[in-house]
Amino acid sequence: MGYYQPPPPGYGAPPPQPYMMEPPEAGSIKSMCNIAGILAMIAGILLLIGGVIWIILAGFIGAFIAIFFVIAGIFWILFYMACKGIVDMVNARQYEQAKSKTMLWMIIGFIFGFWLGLILLIAYLKFDPLINAARAQAYGPQPGYGAPPPQQRLCLGCGQQIPVNFNNCPHCGRTAQPAGPAPQQQGGMRMCLGCGQQIQASYKVCPHCGRQA
Repeated sequence: MGYYQPPPPGYGAPPPQPYMMEPPEAGSIKSMCNIAGILAMIAGILLLIGGVIWIILAGFIGAFIAIFFVIAGIFWILFYMACKGIVDMVNARQYEQAKSKTMLWMIIGFIFGFWLGLILLIAYLKFDPLINAARAQAYGPQPGYGAPPPQQRLCLGCGQQIPVNFNNCPHCGRTAQPAGPAPQQQGGMRMCLGCGQQIQASYKVCPHCGRQA
């Protein structure tokens, strides 16, 4: 009784997928999101620092005003984290989800900070070309799509067209002649189906082999 031998590593595993290059639109989107995120982070930090200083200098009464600075600072830090999340989605090729998230924060950016919304609008407009480019890379042309039909030649026994790599005609069984350049019909000429010679189209009998047309 033999011992069980485990399958070798990778046995039955699907073949590795070919590496897909990142479309250039993805780099533009990530750059726009990084710019918007950095600006939002700077604004958030400044507002938080300003709020804390306001509380220290103005005392308890100033805290009611300073709280708005703190809330605004937290909001812009959240905006930075959202931009970072969009970049991570693009890196993971989750383009549809990244597009939806960009649209949401673009609207928020226009409401609370026009300049950040404008930057995300530029990124948002690049998603459709990015998605189309990614689909083209993922699916590409199907095997055989647009391929030219196999080269044909004429059987000298029955006159049917057969592929050049056939050794026998599938219609009449005659042994096919070695493949050569396809005969060209030129003004008033045709090929005799008996011997393959060029004869006048008006001939009823081939002068070379005597076969009737």
